[in-house]
Amino acid sequence: MVQIVCTGKGSAMALPKVIQQVQALAQTLTPKVLYLGTPSYDRDDIFSIQTKGFQNANCPIFKLDLSEISTATAGADTSIRATPSYPTVDEMQERIDDSDVIMVSGGNTLYAMNRWKHLGMDSILKNAAAKDDGPVFCGGSAGAICWFEKGNSDSMNPMTFLHPDPNLTEEQKNDWDYISMNGLGILKGLCVPHYDAKQHNGSMRFAASEKMVRDMSDYPCIGIDENAAFVVNGDVVRVIEGVKGAKCYKKLHNSITGELEVSILGEEIVDGSSYSLSTLGLV
Repeated sequence: MVQIVCTGKGSAMALPKVIQQVQALAQTLTPKVLYLGTPSYDRDDIFSIQTKGFQNANCPIFKLDLSEISTATAGADTSIRATPSYPTVDEMQERIDDSDVIMVSGGNTLYAMNRWKHLGMDSILKNAAAKDDGPVFCGGSAGAICWFEKGNSDSMNPMTFLHPDPNLTEEQKNDWDYISMNGLGILKGLCVPHYDAKQHNGSMRFAASEKMVRDMSDYPCIGIDENAAFVVNGDVVRVIEGVKGAKCYKKLHNSITGELEVSILGEEIVDGSSYSLSTLGLV
């Protein structure tokens, strides 16, 4: 039974209501957490920010570095490890098997997916999701996109590259657009994180995603506000307002009517029914 908690931004994983939901799914207040910081190139400062909720709950956390570089703090010079040494497939499998929760950081999703494929982590994660007693998967931004079939990604933002060009002008830094990219495919659908936020290129994410949704007629899209969580527990889906008013959304371009259908998914369901993967078209 798949269990996933996706937030609209990475730091929202530290919100109390979100951590409580992960604890409930893991059925323990102190789950063993495996942190994959590949999208953020395993930066220690990002690790500290995004795992703060688990740290405050006294959860044991293991940080598994898989990226080609590692930086201790924001703004620090990056350098290739002198003697690259990465976990073997067996070692990665052992870490996954020993964890109650798998958390993925925010960052550059395209880099993470390519890196995981190169190392074999993509198959390990997909196999873990197919187990009846698999771990709880979670993360925000890139850590939300990765669990879906497709994502609306800002991975073409040059400032999120492995080696950003230090000579870029401000105009060049902001001259990029969102791309559609493939995730692990554990959940069907196009994931749009940061749904209620304006990105570095000046575009509101919800508006910037609409062309992509129209180009994928009859294919479901899930938008996640930065401080909301989209929670999957088997076939049952719920929304957590990490901060009051944060929501999730289902968008779909109806090829028959030509209309862009948008449904707001809130924490409180008016008619008392529940959301499900089936009714949302995510299976």
